[in-house]
This record gives sequence, structure tokens and C-alpha cells, in this order.
Amino acid sequence: MEFNVDSAEALNISDQEISALLTEIYVTDGFTEPEEAVSIFEPSAVRKRGFLMGVRDINHSTLAGMVIVVPPNSPACRLAQDDEAEMQLLGVKQEFRGFGLGKNLVSAALNHANESGYSKLILWTQETMHAAQKLYESKGFTHTKDISRNGRKFLVYEIAL
Repeated sequence: MEFNVDSAEALNISDQEISALLTEIYVTDGFTEPEEAVSIFEPSAVRKRGFLMGVRDINHSTLAGMVIVVPPNSPACRLAQDDEAEMQLLGVKQEFRGFGLGKNLVSAALNHANESGYSKLILWTQETMHAAQKLYESKGFTHTKDISRNGRKFLVYEIAL
């Protein structure tokens, strides 16, 4: 398989693709309640968060995964300060896992944040997302603290750029 990681615009990512991907990854896998997903995964709201990047399977043009770099002035920003950014909604569809796409998306997010002049990239992940935690640590992120949101525990990770 061949894959292309690029901006949402360059990959021509549709609203339906965003909704389907996030629902499959977060709702089907049990990380987000279906009622909550309706508002937080609404495509126009997802696009407004920040710089959306995706990865497509070139041979079938399927959207395999995505990530967003959220600037500190975005209403979706929760933890980043003035010169920092957040990485949100990283996800790769089940059938595309094991090809390094998560690593490629994290690298793309790090590159975008660095090129944008941010001093740090921050993210939070649910404590049950062990594969994600391993990925973040392999890319140099450090677990800095724990927080609770909507009754769920999250681990906060940061990396200096």
C-alpha cells in the first residue's frame, strides 16, 4: 500500500469522511459516547479547531487517518498557552493500523507546529489508549500530568519544539 500525508485541502477531505473516520475510531472503539460525538465530531466544528491533516491510501483514495494541530487562539484549545499548540483527534482506521500511519501523522503535526513557530506541542489521551501513549513516547513526548474531563481521566503529554 502507498499513503499520502497532507493537509485536508490538498487531500480534498470531505465532511462525510471526517465524520465517518472519527465515529469509527472514537465511538466504535468505545472512547466517546455516541451522544457526545454528534457535536464534537460535527465536521464544520472539527475543521474550525485548527490545521487538519490526513493520510490517504493512494490506491483506493480512502481516508485512513487524521490529526489536527490546534493553535492557542482556537476555541477548541484547552491546555496550550500563547506560543504553544495542541494536537487533537489523532486517529487511524483499524484496517490501516500497523503501517506507521500514526507515526507519520504525529511527525506531520510536529513539523507543522514547529514551522508555525510554536514552542511546544501538547496533547491529552485517555488512560486506556495504551497504543497511543506508546506512540507519543516513541516520538519524544513526555507524560506531564493527569486531568479529568467529562468524567474521564486523561494523560497530558508535551514536547518542546
